Amino acid sequence: MHEKELRKILGANLEPSRVIDARMEEAYRKIRNAEVVPSGKKSIVIGSPMIKNVIVGIGSVAAVFALMVTFCVMNPVLASEIPVLGGVFSKISDLFSFGKLPEEDTVILYQEGTDTLAEQNNAGDTASGAQDVRGAAVFQQTSGDITITLTEMYATNQAVFIGVNVKNAQEFPEMALFADGTQSLSVETVEQYSFRSDAIQSLRGIEGKFADAHTFEGIMRIDYSEINVDESRYQKMLQSAGIAAEDSREADNEGFWLTDENYAQYIDYYEIPETFTVKLDISNIVGDLAQPVPLEGQKSGEELERMTDEEWETYMKGLPQEWYDYPNKYQNWWQEGRWSFDLTITQKDSASRVIEVNQTNEAGIGIRSIELSSVEMTLNTIEGADTVTVALDADGNKIENGSQNMYELAIAGHDISKVYLYICDWDEYMDEIKGYGVPGNNLGRSFQEVLEERALFKTVVETAE
Repeated sequence: MHEKELRKILGANLEPSRVIDARMEEAYRKIRNAEVVPSGKKSIVIGSPMIKNVIVGIGSVAAVFALMVTFCVMNPVLASEIPVLGGVFSKISDLFSFGKLPEEDTVILYQEGTDTLAEQNNAGDTASGAQDVRGAAVFQQTSGDITITLTEMYATNQAVFIGVNVKNAQEFPEMALFADGTQSLSVETVEQYSFRSDAIQSLRGIEGKFADAHTFEGIMRIDYSEINVDESRYQKMLQSAGIAAEDSREADNEGFWLTDENYAQYIDYYEIPETFTVKLDISNIVGDLAQPVPLEGQKSGEELERMTDEEWETYMKGLPQEWYDYPNKYQNWWQEGRWSFDLTITQKDSASRVIEVNQTNEAGIGIRSIELSSVEMTLNTIEGADTVTVALDADGNKIENGSQNMYELAIAGHDISKVYLYICDWDEYMDEIKGYGVPGNNLGRSFQEVLEERALFKTVVETAE
C-alpha cells in the first residue's frame, strides 16, 4: 500500500510532522529488532512472524501507521502531539490567506466520533491545548438540512480563527470560485462576548472551499478590532441629535455631517481579555452563486460601459428592490436556521507580542506600534486622511494584507526579523508607485528603491526578541 492509497482511505493528506517521522523510524527499528511493546495486560511482539506477515500483506506505510495507532493508545501524550488527520485548518492551509495556523496553539473542538470536548480530554487531547469544558459544550449543530461543526480554534493577540465544516443534506448549488482558488460562505450572527454588555450583529465570511456537493470547509476569522468598539456614546449623541444611525453620514441631516474624525470623538474601546467567552448564534448561511440568475431586461457589461452617467443612474433605479437586498434570489443561495455555540477563547500564541514604535515625521504621520503573532502583523499607524502604509519584509518583498483591512498583514513565507515601513500619499502611491511592486514589472527600479525616495515617512523595525 502506497502513501497515496493510505491518503485515499483516510480521506486526508498526511501532515508533515517531526513527531510522526521520529515515531515511524522508531517503529521500523522495533520491527527489525523484534522488540516487545507492552500494551496493558498483554504484550505485542513487533517483530514476530505474525506481525511480519501482516506487514508484508498490507505494506510498510500502512503497517507503521497501524503501529503508531497502537503507540497512541498506550501513550495519550503522544496522541496529542500528532496533527489531526483531516482537520479543516490543515485542509485549507494552502488556500487560506493567512497560511498555516500553528498546530501547537490550536484547540481541537470537535472530531468525528466524539460529541464534546470533554470526551476528547478524557481521550488524552488536553496536552494539545484543549480547554476543560464543564457541561455539555456541543460544537456540532443541525438545523433543517444544514449541519454546522466548529472543528478547531486558534487565538492570537489580534484575532480568533475558527475551523468550520458545513454539511448540506441536499446538494449545494454551484458556488462562485475566486481567482485565487478559494470559495466562501457567509453567516449572519449575533455574538455576545463576556467583556461587553451588548450583543454584536455581524455578517462573517468563511474562507475555504467545497470538498464536494454536500460539504464546505473553511476558516472564520474574528478580528478583535471588530468586537472591541464601544459605540454607546456615539449612539447617545445620535439620539440626542434626533438622527437615525443609518442616516448619520448623510449630508442632509440639518447640516450634520459625521466625518471619520468626528466619529472617533465618540468612540471608546473595550480591552480584550486573555481569556473570554462568546455565545455565537448563527441565523443564516449565504453563498454566492457561480451563475447568477439574470434579471429580465438586464444589460450586459458592454452595454453598461456605453451608458452615460444619466442612463446608468436611470437603469439602476429601474432594477427591482429585491436585487438590492442581501441575500437575494438573483445572486445568492441561502438557508435560514438556528445554530448556537458557546466558546471559551484563550489567546495561546507564544509568538504574540506588541512592539512599540512611536515614530512620526514633522507632519505627525508615523507608526504607533505593530502587533505580531505567528501568522499576522497588524500596523497601528498615525496617518493623514489621504495616505497609505506599505510594509516590506527583510528581503524587500511586500507583505500583503490577509483580510479586508489593509493593515492586517499575512506574514507566512516572509522573513520579518526586520520590517521596512513606508507611508505614502494615497494618490501618488496609486498612480505612480504601486506598479513597481507588481512582480515582473520591468520598470527598471525596485519597489523598495522607489518607496525610499517617495515615502512621506519611513522607518525600519527590528522584530527579533
